[in-house]
Amino acid sequence: MGDGIKAVMTDVVDTGMGTMPKARNNPVVRIYLRLRSMLLTVMACIGVISIVLFIGAAAFGLRPMVVISGSMEPEITVGSLILSIETPATSLKLGDVITVSRSGSQRLVTHRIIEAGDCAGERCSFILKGDANIARDPHQVLIESAPRMWIALSGIGYAIVWMRTLPGLITLAVVIVALIMLLIIVPKDTKKPINS
Repeated sequence: MGDGIKAVMTDVVDTGMGTMPKARNNPVVRIYLRLRSMLLTVMACIGVISIVLFIGAAAFGLRPMVVISGSMEPEITVGSLILSIETPATSLKLGDVITVSRSGSQRLVTHRIIEAGDCAGERCSFILKGDANIARDPHQVLIESAPRMWIALSGIGYAIVWMRTLPGLITLAVVIVALIMLLIIVPKDTKKPINS
């Protein structure tokens, strides 16, 4: 009986996803299983990050923004994704990096506070300057609140901007379909019963 058990055990391979017959230990199946395992891990990490960002946005007012100019380099590079928290003007201080609308336009600018003016109730005035700019911004801003930068993630903004384009959306759709197929379609060797 011991020999019978030993014979069965030598015909079985542990792949980390349950035991499989040795026939499944061929290179193609091993690559498939490793790739599938890696993709599941990556998808789980992306899912966790997405949930954390969603909860952060809902609970703490986190606002993601993409930097499209170099006025804050080298600290914040072009293509960075910045996460900002909406902050009352009375809580802002010198050195904070905030995002405000440019005077007379809807265009946003993310610059550093270099001078704080007076506050009238909840509204305060500030003078801003980009770290890479020689001169300060020409107009002071008068705000009740503004998104204050919490963290800057270099390079991630490029991917987000690209995913909003038609080629980006098509690529994203193809990748999602490929991932689903990789998770659903199983090579024939992996379907053989252990006792065969």
